[in-house]
Amino acid sequence: MKKIIFLFVFAIAFYSCRENMPIVPEAPIIDTARKVMVEEFTGVACVGCPSGSAELELLLSQYGENLVVVSIHTSDFGSPLPTSQYDFRTSEAEEIADYLGRPAAYPSAVVNRKDFNGGAYFLQSDKTLWSGFISQELEEDPMLTVNITKEFNATTRELEVRVTGSAEEELVGDLRLTIMITENNIIDAQDVENVGIVEDYKHKHVFRTTMTQPTGDPLVTNMAVGDTYDKTYTMTLSADWKTVDCEIIAFVNLIDGQKKEILQVESAHVEE
Repeated sequence: MKKIIFLFVFAIAFYSCRENMPIVPEAPIIDTARKVMVEEFTGVACVGCPSGSAELELLLSQYGENLVVVSIHTSDFGSPLPTSQYDFRTSEAEEIADYLGRPAAYPSAVVNRKDFNGGAYFLQSDKTLWSGFISQELEEDPMLTVNITKEFNATTRELEVRVTGSAEEELVGDLRLTIMITENNIIDAQDVENVGIVEDYKHKHVFRTTMTQPTGDPLVTNMAVGDTYDKTYTMTLSADWKTVDCEIIAFVNLIDGQKKEILQVESAHVEE
């Protein structure tokens, strides 16, 4: 049984001007196999987006390997700046944005593709809500497992990814498998609020492409407890990507009516 335990440090009370020092909570200790996927919608021409990226880095420092992040550059906010070296927008990214529903404002993110609005099926949320949604999702047991094994040939740049797993609970609906490739630590221009264009901004978790269809490949319809799946994909990675900074993200989501919830996600480095 998984659980999230929050430890609190209670300092000896000091009195100054008749006020007590505040109690400062430490980061949570997480005991669960559950992992949570956050799809951040961002752009280099979005002055407020660096604050969203900073929030995600803080959450990654708190939740560690239990949190998986991808940053998707779309729409006008994703348009390159005059001094940009790269265009992070892709047709796959735009298809994902259309599938999940485009943000009403930036920065924005989708947490586990779950509707937290009680049936409104608007998946996007403001950065002030991300931490609470992540914590809520980590309270759930994983309904199935996701395992990644991979082989990468540095000479040919061919990547083979095998994703396997099994159902931990009975699952009713159409299941889809998605495999994304992201790249970390890309130095390029970014417009920053109250600062202007920062030429050496470090872009993290940048969505590059998918090995599956952008909205996922059909995996199976319905699974009984113990049922397994096994899928293998290959692709040649672009010569423009630093493979040492590239990551594989694989997840399974369950399609049930308008629901698109991610049941479990896993990640692995292309090069160890």
